[in-house]
Amino acid sequence: MKAPILLAVSLLLSVLPGHAGEAALAADVSQVKQSVLELNRELYQLEQDLLSPATTRLALYLSLQGGEYFEPLALEIRSEALPPVLHIYTERQIQALKMGAVQPLASLDAGPGQHALQITLKGLDNSGQPQTLQLNPVVEKTTGPLLLELQVTDNPQQRRAQLQLQRW
Repeated sequence: MKAPILLAVSLLLSVLPGHAGEAALAADVSQVKQSVLELNRELYQLEQDLLSPATTRLALYLSLQGGEYFEPLALEIRSEALPPVLHIYTERQIQALKMGAVQPLASLDAGPGQHALQITLKGLDNSGQPQTLQLNPVVEKTTGPLLLELQVTDNPQQRRAQLQLQRW
């Protein structure tokens, strides 16, 4: 009678340290995974800093001020020295813009100097008719980052929207 109980107790005792070892191993594996993820984030940030330093950064954003006279559908930004920026808006993005969101359009690398942009924003006016807003600014890029916001603002006197470019 004592032999089976001793055997069961010895089996339990031999299994318990095994589970403790497995738990410690699982904790170590989890900690290593977390360390690898953190290292990956740091390496990605270093890569971004090397590939596009702040001195060449040109960022474009879009906001909709009001939204009563214009609903964006598609955006196109072109320049000779920069890759094109193209975007087609979803209903969800349009609603977010109408609620005041600022949409990041692109983060580009641009050297110092003047850059001529051709900006075309197609959408619908307040009566549902197609409307195109265009802007052809020349922006001066210095050695620091250049942040530009395309603002679609309502003009109540003309009962239509207008597109303007703001530096941040």
